[in-house]
Amino acid sequence: MNEELTEREPEGRPAPEHERTPKSDAAPETKTAPRRWSEHPQPSERDAGELRERVRQVARRVGFYASAVAAAFCIAFLLVNYVVMPLLVRQGDLVPAPDLVGRSLVEATTAAEAVGLGIRVDTERPDPEVPAGSVLVQIPPAGTDIKRGRTVAVITSTGLDLRAVPRLAGMPARQAQIDAESAGFAVSEIVEIHTTAVERGMVVGSDPGADAVHPAGTGLRLIVSLGPRPLELVMPSLIGKTPEEARVIAEGLGLVVRSTKYERGRSRSGALRDVVIVQEPPAGARVNEGDGITLRIGKG
Repeated sequence: MNEELTEREPEGRPAPEHERTPKSDAAPETKTAPRRWSEHPQPSERDAGELRERVRQVARRVGFYASAVAAAFCIAFLLVNYVVMPLLVRQGDLVPAPDLVGRSLVEATTAAEAVGLGIRVDTERPDPEVPAGSVLVQIPPAGTDIKRGRTVAVITSTGLDLRAVPRLAGMPARQAQIDAESAGFAVSEIVEIHTTAVERGMVVGSDPGADAVHPAGTGLRLIVSLGPRPLELVMPSLIGKTPEEARVIAEGLGLVVRSTKYERGRSRSGALRDVVIVQEPPAGARVNEGDGITLRIGKG
């Protein structure tokens, strides 16, 4: 009995805080509808003016800072360009490049070393006016400031571009012309001659001849064969011959009938019909083997 009394809590003792039911003294929540744009307070004209003034002040500050940065950049550039860089390159060591064009390589080397510069030969090329071993071009040009101890690049002359004439004899004339131009020469003239030693259309030789040494661009004269010299003949008379008979006689002499024309009214009698009435060249004329002739045939 006593244990039950000790375990039971007195009725008048307040319950622990964690067992109490919270009581709210606040008024019950009430939901309000959101305000429409027209219900929000609108800025006054004074507020708008102040806002514009602040924007202008900010813009002026930004412009001022931008101008200050630009001015600082310009000042830094001028200092680097006119103070720092001259100190780095040591203006006192700059010397003007001497004029080396036209001088021999030995003279150019001496002139460059006299001002503390060196010489470097980059390449050589032929030149008909500048002697071999002389300077044609220099880089940098004469008068250019260059740091002492640097080198001047030069191109030297090899003098005339001498070449050997190729062998052209025995080849077709067109091929010989191509080979001559490929070797650096020009064909200035083609001379045709009659010869039994070389086939017609083939090169007999050249002037200057093969293996002769001459400057590039020299003109060559090609000598081309026309074959054996034709026989000189006396033109026979073909008048009164039929076209077939005249052709046989002409071809037997090495002549060529190039044209046969028929003409009416040249003969009143029938004796000269369908026979040669005119020939060109005429009978007795001097002709060469291979020459052409013209026949006119009478037709009633």
